[in-house]
Amino acid sequence: MKDLIIVCAGGFGKEALRIAEQMNEKNQIWNIQGFIDDTIPIGTEIYHGYKILGTIADVLPSSNQSYVIGNSNPNSKMKLYALLKSKGCDFATLINPRIYLPPEIVIGEGAVISDAWFGNEVVLGKCVHIAGSMVGDATIGDFSTTTGFANIAGGILGKGVFVGSHAVVLNNVKIGDNARISAGSIVLRNVKHDTIVYGNPAKELKI
Repeated sequence: MKDLIIVCAGGFGKEALRIAEQMNEKNQIWNIQGFIDDTIPIGTEIYHGYKILGTIADVLPSSNQSYVIGNSNPNSKMKLYALLKSKGCDFATLINPRIYLPPEIVIGEGAVISDAWFGNEVVLGKCVHIAGSMVGDATIGDFSTTTGFANIAGGILGKGVFVGSHAVVLNNVKIGDNARISAGSIVLRNVKHDTIVYGNPAKELKI
């Protein structure tokens, strides 16, 4: 059984802990150690008795440890993954055991899936976070996040995409890298890299 350490102790970090606990209820998979975080004092109790073990900068991984990123911000995930990977960290994949996973699904390392409905042909990149979303036959790139009640009908999401709650991305739409889909948006057309879209139908936000 591997030790599990959760990186970042905010809301999504607590969600990652809940998923690990649910996995252990079915099969004892993880020896959950607690959290590491640069913003909260070491020893602070965070959730269900688990505490801050140390800082991210001080990580010295062992062969019996796995890490999971408990931060849903795509840019933060990219940076944390690069830092921890450079230290030799192994990444855990956490999946709510109550979810049905179609046999064709492909899931990258470090993914966290708290609640979801999936189509038959789904590809999820590394450190993708799916939180209460419907995902049809779609490809979702590394470090992307979909949030509560988002509906990805199909198509391709690039790397580092964030999809807000209740947003809908229609089938065959392509979303560029680092794009942001605002909550409640209905995306009918392709979205360029590094843009924010909002509304129904979704349009680019000019900054």
